[in-house]
Amino acid sequence: MHTSGRVDRHASLVTRLALSLVVVLVAGCAASATPSPAPTSAASAAASAAASAGPTADTTPRGGTMTIINGSDIKSWDPAITSGTFPGGPMDALDAIYGFLVYVDVKGVVTGGMAKSLSSPDAITWTLKLRDNMKFTDGSAYDATAVKFNWDRTADVATAAPTQTWVASWNKGITVVDATTLTIKLASANSNFAAQVAELAPFIASPAALKAAVQKTDIKPVGAGAWTLSTWDQGVGMTMARNPGYWDQPRPYLDTLKFAIIAETNSRIATVVQGGATMMAGYPYQFGTNATASGVGTIEIPIRGINRGYFNQAKGIFSDAKARLAFYQAIDRTKLMQAFTQTDLYKAPVSYFGTTSAYYDAASKLPDYDQAKAQSTIDALAAAGKPFNVKIVTYTNSDLKRLTAYIQQVLSTYKGATATILEVDQANLPDQCRTKLDFDICFEGGVLVSNGAEPNISNLLRSTGVTNWGQYNSPAMDAALTEASATIDPAAIKAAYAKVQQLIVTDLPLYVFGEQTRSLLVRNTTGGVVNSNGGILQKQYLYVCPSACAK
Repeated sequence: MHTSGRVDRHASLVTRLALSLVVVLVAGCAASATPSPAPTSAASAAASAAASAGPTADTTPRGGTMTIINGSDIKSWDPAITSGTFPGGPMDALDAIYGFLVYVDVKGVVTGGMAKSLSSPDAITWTLKLRDNMKFTDGSAYDATAVKFNWDRTADVATAAPTQTWVASWNKGITVVDATTLTIKLASANSNFAAQVAELAPFIASPAALKAAVQKTDIKPVGAGAWTLSTWDQGVGMTMARNPGYWDQPRPYLDTLKFAIIAETNSRIATVVQGGATMMAGYPYQFGTNATASGVGTIEIPIRGINRGYFNQAKGIFSDAKARLAFYQAIDRTKLMQAFTQTDLYKAPVSYFGTTSAYYDAASKLPDYDQAKAQSTIDALAAAGKPFNVKIVTYTNSDLKRLTAYIQQVLSTYKGATATILEVDQANLPDQCRTKLDFDICFEGGVLVSNGAEPNISNLLRSTGVTNWGQYNSPAMDAALTEASATIDPAAIKAAYAKVQQLIVTDLPLYVFGEQTRSLLVRNTTGGVVNSNGGILQKQYLYVCPSACAK
């Protein structure tokens, strides 16, 4: 896989801090631009032009409709219920209504969205600057008080937000300075704070709308983002209209944005190829010859990600580190990727970080496939009263069916090892695994951004991490992650992440079995593709070409 030239988001942030002693987060795009008319995954194409183009310079086509296919629907319009900024996921819909306060572009730069900037001179005291005179679609002010209300609400245990613990750790340090300014004083330095906000607490809703809802399912989506909700047929799809009061006029360019919910990958592909939708997120191995079908093309999202499984370390067989090692040794991960993708395009990663990452440490290597050692460990565990019976949980998807079936088949070849498979709806997977802890190993589809360190590595590996589904709890890991985020010295950060990688290969908190970049399968009339964070689209830039977009 080609990963050269990827910019490590954390390294980028730290470099700017080290050079200037201040985090300078570039303000969002100016009022208008003339994005490249070709479908492109380069966020800079539209965003850079925006910085210099005046309102009269924008000749981007206006109007029309696009339909984005997602694999699952949201459960409510609660802005605090976030679940990963990957393309095709539930946060796509929340972003359309609420917009990101700040986001991380594909080069790793934290960039202004609904806010102008989120900056700090020392990584302890952060200042959020909002845009002037923004309004929610109910007419109320999108101001610093509204932001504080939303963050206070997320920090409240009663909201049941997945990021509650993290937001509660800093929200008491918020001070509203004026209508467009608030400061956040952290308990200790965290050079990753802005990137974490972009991933974990980016959405702000009208306080009046939130107060009016008796329960989460009653929340009406009132934001100040690029779109307003017209209709929502839960589990089927939704239709949105452009927000004429959006701050970044003349965006959004489209009149109508639709989301269609189709769980099965092959059905999503067929829908795009047949012209029933504009785009879907996926992987080249999934598209096959459909990628060259008439009227469609693909756009790479240039962000390295890892395929991973979560070991349950709170209970069951994988609460023993020896069992986690045996699982690694029992399965040839390269062959697992072949079964998963039905291609030989991918090899198993040697570490959490890619070999092109600034943090890659060749001394910390994930365990190799070794049948004899795996059987010996399985035998020893059985002798200690710990039979190697593995409950695999995932969601209903053809790719994941192949993945889990292969694992089940391989484990059955070992004496004393068995595996069962439970498939649940994609939207219910977090509840089954993260909340109920009813699994031994849990697989999500898709990849998690890992070419940069934060915020995902802390989310996954810190004892309080919001995506630490397996309940991994290591004071040494917490200390190493804190060490990495508490400094702006690149050498010190690299040294701290060397400790993190050593703990990963010693403790094996995750099953890292693949690395890939995502792609979009799109109709060839699709323009203005601008990815951010984990690949999620900045949908205000989308437009329809009159005929096939130029390449």
